[in-house]
Amino acid sequence: MSAGPSALVPQLEIARVLRTHKSQVNSLDFSKDGELLLSSGEDQRVCLYSTTAGATQRTALCSAHGAMLARFTHDPMSIIVASPSEHTIRYMSLHDNKYLRTFRAHTDHIVALEMSPKEDFFASASMDGTARIWDLRTTNCQGLLRFEARGQRPAVAFDPQGLVFSAAVAGGQIKLFDVRAYDKGPFCTFTPDLGGSKSFSCIKFSNDGKLMLLTTTQGGIVLLDAYNGAVQRIFTGHSNEQGMPLEACFSPDAESVIAGGEDGVITLWQTGTGQQIGMLRAHTAPVAAVKWNPTRMMAASACSQVCLWLPLS
Repeated sequence: MSAGPSALVPQLEIARVLRTHKSQVNSLDFSKDGELLLSSGEDQRVCLYSTTAGATQRTALCSAHGAMLARFTHDPMSIIVASPSEHTIRYMSLHDNKYLRTFRAHTDHIVALEMSPKEDFFASASMDGTARIWDLRTTNCQGLLRFEARGQRPAVAFDPQGLVFSAAVAGGQIKLFDVRAYDKGPFCTFTPDLGGSKSFSCIKFSNDGKLMLLTTTQGGIVLLDAYNGAVQRIFTGHSNEQGMPLEACFSPDAESVIAGGEDGVITLWQTGTGQQIGMLRAHTAPVAAVKWNPTRMMAASACSQVCLWLPLS
């Protein structure tokens, strides 16, 4: 019987180190087919990589607006990019490095940006105390969620079917919305015991939609039941003493969890037990972004350089 994906996780090794960026990388995103990887960084660059060749394909310099976060749309050569200075989001074509549309409404730093897996909708969340839903086809905001408190970092996510929109907001609440009726308010609100009010760096669904992974800037990585919000376990052992917005995510089979640390070490846990099952060392600076390829056994991580990880041959 061959080993499953999670059995291979602790045996990952560096396949490529990509040094296109000149400073901290803030976001990574794989295309749906896993063929391409997208990164954005504080050097105002957006970079596109071939995962099969392990090489940089394109680089776009967003010098006028910056590139804090970047996500693929359903066309892998068209992306959405959040500007750190103007608090705007731009719909951008990588074919000719042109902006197609600009989305304006946020008044403070945009700290979360996620594309619906099924529709032309995307969600953003900001330190201005709001989360918003947008449609790529119009610059008008389609939905608005106001938080009770400002100054704490929120996070947003879509479930794998694109039917549920989730927002982790100030006070430690997770609100779930029906994407088709978000104007009616949340159909469910969870308030898990997180040990007090938290700021969030990201929220992720497992591929089967049954689990949620909630990462706080205080260093906690919390596994929740996506149906009732019950805390399943808390993953510990990675470094985040400075309260950085580090990313954590599930492996494609949801059997493992991976997260970056401020010390440059990537930590892996077994989802079912919370046991630490591996530590990957290649970075010399904080690893702010980690992602699993959706179609193959490959992981990506980033500090100021992007690393591609493959199983030991």
